[in-house]
Amino acid sequence: MNIVNLSALELGRQIACKKITSVETVQFYIDRNQTFKHLDCISELFEIEALQQAQHLDELLQQGTRLSPFHGVPILLKDNLDVAGHITHAGTVYLDQKAQANCELVDQLKNLGFVILGKTKMTELAFGLSGQNPMQGTPKNPWAEQQYAPGGSSSGSAVAVACGLSPLAFGGDTGGSIRTPAALNGIFGFKPSAHKIADTGAVPLSKTLDTLGPFARFADDISALVNVLMDVNVEAASSENVIYALDESAFPYPLEPEVLTLWREGLKRIESLGIEIKNWQPPTHFNFHDLSDRTSDIIAYESYLYHGDTAEDSETQMWELVRQRVLRGKSISQEKYESLIAERTEFQQSFKASLNGQCLLFPVSPFLAAVSNTKDTEFSHVGEYTRPFNYLDAPSYAFPIAQSESGLPMGIQLVSYQANDVDVMHIVQKIANGLNIRSILPPICQD
Repeated sequence: MNIVNLSALELGRQIACKKITSVETVQFYIDRNQTFKHLDCISELFEIEALQQAQHLDELLQQGTRLSPFHGVPILLKDNLDVAGHITHAGTVYLDQKAQANCELVDQLKNLGFVILGKTKMTELAFGLSGQNPMQGTPKNPWAEQQYAPGGSSSGSAVAVACGLSPLAFGGDTGGSIRTPAALNGIFGFKPSAHKIADTGAVPLSKTLDTLGPFARFADDISALVNVLMDVNVEAASSENVIYALDESAFPYPLEPEVLTLWREGLKRIESLGIEIKNWQPPTHFNFHDLSDRTSDIIAYESYLYHGDTAEDSETQMWELVRQRVLRGKSISQEKYESLIAERTEFQQSFKASLNGQCLLFPVSPFLAAVSNTKDTEFSHVGEYTRPFNYLDAPSYAFPIAQSESGLPMGIQLVSYQANDVDVMHIVQKIANGLNIRSILPPICQD
């Protein structure tokens, strides 16, 4: 059975009905990962452990125990998450200590019957949006022959899901690190409100802003996964058919002409579902460049607290750009940092009031894909579309809406005010199901 185009939920149903075993499923994905090893998106594949775990789950099923709708389904993890007995590299070449215990999320996933298939590559210390990692190797964006950026920092997780190397994967988002690679790889990626998904046992970049979230090729998979992890009910969300879209006059940076055309066409497609889209202007004191800078300053300050000693040591092998990003935190005063934290509440309240209980459509990236330069500056304007929602602690969900003439995917994001995660997921699921949006495999990954 070729299961690569099955959703995680459907795969779970097939396992539950005993049409395929978890062992067979895991072996399929191990083989597929070997076939597409050249994509360079996997940090470590847990072949022996994953098959042993799958065998145990098959035995439980034979005994009448099914732990969740995802019983026996494989999942990949970003390599900043601790898995007992394995090194948590966090995109570095200098971290070499094996984790003594699982992070909290891994224990939750195992209790739900997931098979931990392995860990994915990422930007060093999760500090960057392009996905570049000259120290470990940069995952390949599978949508182009040339080396387009995969998006970061959760680059490996997004590439792996886009190419059918796992039905689900986890990433992290501190300034756009789930939404950017989701959009550039044509898949679904959800950043919940901060700390809604347990993040104890993850290598931090900014504990204030770090947020774990899933990638999938099907919106229903993300809804079901978040339902069980966050103990919410996506079906109980608001049923209103009104959402906002960012007015073009308020774009923080111009969209490339083709992206702008696809953005407009995407809004029309969504309106065809009977959803009313209203133009949204940000509150008068909002400046997306300023909000992006506020996020960047918090990240830099906190990253220096955790990684400053390492960055200060010139003997440590570290990408110099990441080193300098960490060291920038040294120049940010504690007074300024505390002010940035204290002022978040006012911005969050203003944002919530401006939405009138609704959600907001927003671009993810002003371009479809880019060739990263050695100075890693190409993605600075992407941050102006993603980082503000980390400062606002806004649930933000990137989903594919179109393809360019050359076949590159384009994603947009739906955001809302802090803790309104359920409405965001519900509306994206409604749009995806109504427009039959399913992430297709890139041509190089089709059988």
